[in-house]
Amino acid sequence: MQEKTPVPVTRIRTLDASAEVLALSGDYDAAVAKLDAARSTAVICPIDRALRAANAVERLEDRIRALGSVARALSRAGRHTRPILDPYIEADLSSSGLRALAEALIMAGDLDAAASVAGRDPDPSWGWDAFAHSLIRAGHLDHAQATARLLIPNRPRRNLALLLVAQELAGSQRADEARKIVEHITDPAHRSRALRHAARTAEQLDRAQVATWGITNSSTRDTELLALATAWIELGHPDRAAAAVESIASSAGRVRAAITLARLGHPAALEALPPAAAPIDPDLPAALAQAGRPDEALALANTIPSAYHRQQALIRVARAMDDGTRAPADGTRVLDDLVTAALSADGEDDIRHLYALTELALAARPDQAAALLERAESLIPTLYEEEERLEAWRLLVQALARAGLLDRADAVAARRWPSPWPDLVRTLCDLGAYDQAQDRARSIPDPGRRSWALHRIAAAHAQSGRTAEAESLARTIEEPEPRAKALLAVARARTAEGHLNLALELLDDAEAAALAAPANRDKLLSELTDSLLAVGHLPQLASLDQSIAVGHLPLPASLDQSIAAALDIPDRLEQCRALASLAEAYAGRTETIAQILLHAEAISSAPEVRLPCQARLARAWATTGDTRRATTALDDLLADPSRLPAQSLVDAAHALTTLGDADRALSLAIGARHASEIIATVALHLAKSGDSSRALELARSLPDAEMREWVVAETARELALAGDLQRALSLIRPADSADSR
Repeated sequence: MQEKTPVPVTRIRTLDASAEVLALSGDYDAAVAKLDAARSTAVICPIDRALRAANAVERLEDRIRALGSVARALSRAGRHTRPILDPYIEADLSSSGLRALAEALIMAGDLDAAASVAGRDPDPSWGWDAFAHSLIRAGHLDHAQATARLLIPNRPRRNLALLLVAQELAGSQRADEARKIVEHITDPAHRSRALRHAARTAEQLDRAQVATWGITNSSTRDTELLALATAWIELGHPDRAAAAVESIASSAGRVRAAITLARLGHPAALEALPPAAAPIDPDLPAALAQAGRPDEALALANTIPSAYHRQQALIRVARAMDDGTRAPADGTRVLDDLVTAALSADGEDDIRHLYALTELALAARPDQAAALLERAESLIPTLYEEEERLEAWRLLVQALARAGLLDRADAVAARRWPSPWPDLVRTLCDLGAYDQAQDRARSIPDPGRRSWALHRIAAAHAQSGRTAEAESLARTIEEPEPRAKALLAVARARTAEGHLNLALELLDDAEAAALAAPANRDKLLSELTDSLLAVGHLPQLASLDQSIAVGHLPLPASLDQSIAAALDIPDRLEQCRALASLAEAYAGRTETIAQILLHAEAISSAPEVRLPCQARLARAWATTGDTRRATTALDDLLADPSRLPAQSLVDAAHALTTLGDADRALSLAIGARHASEIIATVALHLAKSGDSSRALELARSLPDAEMREWVVAETARELALAGDLQRALSLIRPADSADSR
């Protein structure tokens, strides 16, 4: 039987947009035909391979969860799912096995069977609690609410489940229902949080603030008051925000809250602070400088007794002064003074001084950086503790690479043992210097560390669109676990590109590597199962519209868990990207955006990931409406676009387009590797903003026919939504589409 060629991702996007145009015109038969064409490719899914991988998972609970993923995929495709899970329904399972099975049945859409399994749990309190959380994750909020209220006897767990339901309802524009649930929450902290998420008026937010009076834990109360202050700002009541800050018990908490409000564009919050008491938060002087008070910022920073924290604060003040509070020369003078002081300080047997030297090197001029890092290298042998010396060599190698001193970094890495080669490779990957990273990875003597370093490079290649290089490298990795993870990363990239046959070949090789891995075998097989299923769900994975990709976005109810999961990502850049995506996913819930992006901004201060993180944050700020911060970040990034990695250029173009500067965004496409993606992004935004003529003009300039058809179809969708059905139909119907080519 001849294998059916999979329809590429862009083609599916085109079919989806065309179907909506036909439905809006009233031609439902044609719309259904289009949707069937799109869905037929989604059902072409390697189910047998996914089942084989899931059944190979040894740990029973993990195997059931993996099978649940397969059942969910089949359910979404309209296929029968019970045979997959039937063997376990009557089995003698432990509590954790029963909870895993109940969740798998919920994923498959069989709520009655799931409830029956949950009822067999020997610990009903924990069993029904797990059942409620599974319902929330699957979006069955009415069932989750009833389960929490009627079946969870433990009050704290019942309160938490009801809070999560209320948050999800509020995030789904069902605030009235969320407020009704609040009446059943007895814990003051959870009650305040639920009311805050559901608040749409000042009166409703007042109720949330009143609820904080009952919170007995001062730290919890201060955290909630800070969140309320942010909510008041977003509701347009800065005076009420200031009052919430004044209610915070600890002076450190009030300072942190004032800094947060200043970063949200309300520097007046800093004026209400009492005279700073020790210990001074190093972020406070920087916030003062950003608020246009550089003299106060410098004076306050210089009062910090700890030399290390004083230097941290002064570096941040200098950067803020360079951002516009003073002439750039003022910030340069501050850094010059810091360099002079750092080079003359003793610093023996003090790793904090080495941290200070490397941090300052990244902020100073290139000639100063070389001197600072030379001084740091001379001090490493004076460290008494061996662990500190090893950490210092790793720190030095990374700083040398970021400063562009690769010859010195190579020399240090070559003569030390254990070698800091992996740290140098990681830094070069973060900088986008993948070829240089690969050259050095081959020098790592230990096979395991060498394999993990090559995995990192292969994954970075795949993420940046260099899938051929990624695949070639992944296949050369010696150790099975890093080879499996690298092959999975490349397969996901191939799937996103629409090269499904290549993706399946890679997944076959990943399966063989996973089965040979001595450790983490079950985790690798679970990832393999999800990757195989992803091949059959192209519309969800490929769509640029987050509302269509809802199955791959975190539930609003699980915001805290989603943030925690993102913060657990060890890679700083990936952590920042995950948080930025979270903020964009929650763009409709403005009270949560600032909280998420503050985490991401803290990560972006790390020098090794500053540029790609700032580009991703600029896109998130633009998407969520913070035009001031997006513009500031873009001006800094695009002062020298040549230093930006390819993906950062795409992110910057996305942000510029969202801000309405399409011409500047298009200029980034000149000579860029992802030029077509940049042009398509601009064209889609123009179509959504009503400039269909220019959108079509840009679409015609795209060299890739499928991408061109997709942009035309999306433009037709926007025309149909605006009421111009005749022109929309002329774009998508072959007989009338001459002017779309």
